[in-house]
Amino acid sequence: MAKVPSAAPELPRTSYTPPRGAERSIPLPGDARRRTVRATADWIIVREHGIPAAEVFFTAYQREDAKRDRATARPVMFLFNGGPGAASAFLHLGTAGPLRVGFSPDGRSLPPPARILPNAEHWLDFADLVFIDPVGTGFSRTVHEARLEQQAFDADDDKREKRTKELPDAKKGFFKIKRDIDVLCETVAAWLSRFNRWQSPVYIAGESYGGFRVGKLMRALPERGVGLSGAIMISPAIDFLSINGSDYDLATWITGTPSMALAAGYHRKTRGRFAGLKPAELAAKAEAFATSELALLLIQGERAAPSSRKKTLDTLADLVGRSPEIVHRSGGRIKPEHFVRELLRDQGLVCGYYDAAITGPNVFPDRDGDANPDPTLSGIMSSFTAGANTLLRGTLGVDTSREYVLLCEDAWKQWIDDRSEGYWARQLECADDMRYGQAMNPHMQLLVAHGRFDLVTTYFATAQSIATLRLPPKLRDRVTLSVYDGGHMFYTWDLPRTLIRDDVAKLVRGTSG
Repeated sequence: MAKVPSAAPELPRTSYTPPRGAERSIPLPGDARRRTVRATADWIIVREHGIPAAEVFFTAYQREDAKRDRATARPVMFLFNGGPGAASAFLHLGTAGPLRVGFSPDGRSLPPPARILPNAEHWLDFADLVFIDPVGTGFSRTVHEARLEQQAFDADDDKREKRTKELPDAKKGFFKIKRDIDVLCETVAAWLSRFNRWQSPVYIAGESYGGFRVGKLMRALPERGVGLSGAIMISPAIDFLSINGSDYDLATWITGTPSMALAAGYHRKTRGRFAGLKPAELAAKAEAFATSELALLLIQGERAAPSSRKKTLDTLADLVGRSPEIVHRSGGRIKPEHFVRELLRDQGLVCGYYDAAITGPNVFPDRDGDANPDPTLSGIMSSFTAGANTLLRGTLGVDTSREYVLLCEDAWKQWIDDRSEGYWARQLECADDMRYGQAMNPHMQLLVAHGRFDLVTTYFATAQSIATLRLPPKLRDRVTLSVYDGGHMFYTWDLPRTLIRDDVAKLVRGTSG
């Protein structure tokens, strides 16, 4: 694998420099013409008042076969994950990048060690790719944190404990909704300047909370001078009312029901008139039931007539494969964490919260709560961590002693809302930013992709958000919702990984000329 000259130093120069990055020329997987891409793994300095504040790590792939004038106009896509606190390894090594982590055809983890494979479904045929690790994830650090890490590394034993205790507070200033978006905007603009790509069509793609970031960036990036040709939301969190339900709202219980029904159908637990239905027919019946009978019951509460209440809850029990007693006791509010623990209890199994089609052993059958590891997220953590370290340290040659942080626990524990909109404006959503962004740029295309067995961010919650955007017909036609088999990381399944690649290719090729 040939070395190529390192990237040009970032300007303007300061007295502070991040670690040294790396570049390699690597083959494009499955390409008959033996084309190559220039892979760059490096850091971009983010500043506050002109002073270096953070080192944002990125991994970029740019095709090398095109002529220079054509290369600078080639589409470029910026990708990031969510959490908040997740590095970009999931999208990077799960679906879009030239290499991927190996899984079974239906998305199940393989025995360790992790297998790193050429990714035949990569996205480099239609766009150059830039994977961004937000501050605190991957190899990204605040400047203060980086200095503390180095001082602790160099310190005597009696000083190391004090330095290490200071590390969590060093990055708290970046664990904020608005600050996070500002940093991403600055990183995108800096990357376009460093590599002279301001003439390229720009796309953004984010998963989970990264989808929330995409919604915010649809407004924020154009306001900062970066026009967008298209956006891709993967398993996004658009409206948090549909995620964090309570006894006093309806969204979670309505929008989560179809995915529970589909999971129950996959495991052959649906009953009555729902038993044996194909996924498309089951989804249609579940959606219709959730938005009519179930929604009416939840609105009426104790005012509902006993006969209609019993009929609706009995139907819900048949639909999601739970006992009528449990469904009646819940009042129609079936919590996902209970559903995944109880659906297959009789078989000694728990379902995945992130992909309810995938199961694992129930090793704590007598305990409530989340005692069992999730057979989806917990099962793939080591694979993606090993994959990221293999790619970055081995294939690309990044020389750093830093830990690659796949999921930063401090981030999701300490994340705060810094939008300064007052006490009475705390609803967390990005739908308004999506509407605003599309109004600013009526040419922008939006693709939203979901897995039907995802119980974290359900496809029907997004369908509900799209249905209430109140967009004019021409703008509504530029929004596409695609639903595949699989869960939150549906691209770990073979067929959905191909389908999302094809859908993204169609969007990019249809908007970049």
